[in-house]
Formats: sequence, C-alpha cells, structure tokens
Amino acid sequence: MLVQLPLGVSIPASIPHKTVASSHTSVFLDLAADSSSEQSEERIIGGKPCPRNSQPWQAALFTGFRLNCGGTLINRSWVLSAAHCRKRTPFFVRLGEHSLSKIDWTEQIKLATKVIVHPGYNPRTKNNDIMLIKLLIPACLTKNVQPLSLPTRCPVPGTKCLVSGWGTTTSPQATFPDVLHCANVTIVSHNVCQAIYPTYVNENMVCAGRTEGGTDACQGDSGGPLVCNGELQGIVSWGPQICAQPYRPGVYVNVCRYVEWIRDTISRN
Repeated sequence: MLVQLPLGVSIPASIPHKTVASSHTSVFLDLAADSSSEQSEERIIGGKPCPRNSQPWQAALFTGFRLNCGGTLINRSWVLSAAHCRKRTPFFVRLGEHSLSKIDWTEQIKLATKVIVHPGYNPRTKNNDIMLIKLLIPACLTKNVQPLSLPTRCPVPGTKCLVSGWGTTTSPQATFPDVLHCANVTIVSHNVCQAIYPTYVNENMVCAGRTEGGTDACQGDSGGPLVCNGELQGIVSWGPQICAQPYRPGVYVNVCRYVEWIRDTISRN
C-alpha cells in the first residue's frame, strides 16, 4: 500500500547566513496537509554525495529554518518544483548549495515572490503535481548556478538518468545528509509502471528506479530534478512508503507534458 509520509526537515541554519552543524539531531517532521492520501512524497536512497556544484540547477526551498523541498532553476527568474511543496508562508530559494550547514561561498539566497500551482493539481492523486516559483531578484548565473533545459521530447524507457536532493539516505528510518546527494536511476516504461501502481499512474507521470531496488528518491527530495541527457525530464513527486524496494520505482512529474504550460505561464507573469 502507498501511504502519505511527513515532509520537511528542520536544520540549525539561519537566513541568509548559515552556521555549522555536525548532525541533523534537530530534525523535525512536518505532517503534510493531505494526511488522507495513500501516496508518499519522495526522497534519495542508494546514492552518494554529488561532486560539489555538479548540479548547478539544483534549488533548495526553505520555509524559515526548514528545508521543505528541492527544485530546479529553469531560467534566471523561475524555479520548477512539485505542487505538493507549496507553502502559504513566505519562503526562500537557495541556489548554488552543496552543504546545508556550512557556508560554501557559492550560495545565492532568493525570496520567492510568486508561486503558481498548476490549475489541475489534485493533492489526493498527485496528478499535475507541478508548480512554478518566481524569484523576487533574478539569479546571477555563474559556473555554480545555471538553469537546466526543459525537455525536447518525452523520456524513453531504459534511459539512464540522475536524481538529486538532500532527502533521507535511509528508509523507513530517516537519516538526512548535510550535502547534496545524487543517484543513478533508469526510466521505466509507462505500461510497467501502471501495472505496478494501477490506480495512481497516468500519462502525466513517469517512473524511474532500478529493478533490483536499492536506489530511489526518498523523503525530503520532493520537487527536485530527474535529469536525463542534460534535460529536466522529471520532478520528484511520490512513491511507496518504504523507498528503494525491488520492482517499486519512484514516480515523477512527466515534465515533457507541461512544457507548453510552463512557457505560457512564464510569458504571462
């Protein structure tokens, strides 16, 4: 059975300056708004620390001191994330991050000025789980902060991809890393994924994982990027309660289905 899990990680940090913390002993879990959902928001298992600033499009969404979700910079002013990551309180977008607790000297911290959730988002089914975030001040593009291209085609089954985030590295017990983690996963065919999750998966979703299990996004990775051949093909969305199980791939927003909506929304705002 798929179940809803808590979302959000509190770290001993300050905005905009960060303090050193040796562990996540002050981790708190923030219950997601839709506690009746049968799905679990996503998170990374079986990966390893990313090479420093190797994912320059990676964003971290913070509400106060709380790491809420991941995201992806798609141009200087806009970040793409999952709709279930939306918070009604003001939040910050951190770019150029590697360590969450130490100053990397590559960070840019931006206030979100506008959040646009897809009008068809369904919090119960996670259909259309996508939102755009406009930055109050555009990002300064450097070698450590760069946008990621939107897809030019939909993902092909068997394609090797990379998912990244600061989500838990263990499941079901949560262990949150300090530095950004990356994991290699493979696109699963829509028919296979729909057979695994028959009442949940539709064409607006794409699945990725490993047949043998052991590698997956996990709690805290929600909203982060699934990168295939240098393009943003997925947004971390949901999956089983226990991550990285055999024959239980993670489920992502199928970004290729939303390129027109993304471009139209940006042009109007």
